[in-house]
Amino acid sequence: MQNSQTVTFLEDKFDRHPNCYNGWSESYVQLIVKSAIKALDDEENSDEITFSNYSQKRMVGTNSYSEICYIETQEVGFFFVMRNMNDQINVVYSRWD
Repeated sequence: MQNSQTVTFLEDKFDRHPNCYNGWSESYVQLIVKSAIKALDDEENSDEITFSNYSQKRMVGTNSYSEICYIETQEVGFFFVMRNMNDQINVVYSRWD
């Protein structure tokens, strides 16, 4: 994978997860990141990814669209995950140096 990449999903893609359109959980973010890894690199086996250091924060107190999640992997790098107002999820990937 490249140094930094972005992928966008319609949130409907994850409608079987209880946090779809309903907040964030670590398992939900892991599911999204695994899908992003598959979209960005067909050769990387996302089922073998080890996650660590998960964090979620609302940047503006009353604005649910200001929530950002951060999660690290031991293998490929770290990710920021966020929603926009168009029912999309944006995933930003950065490679470990």
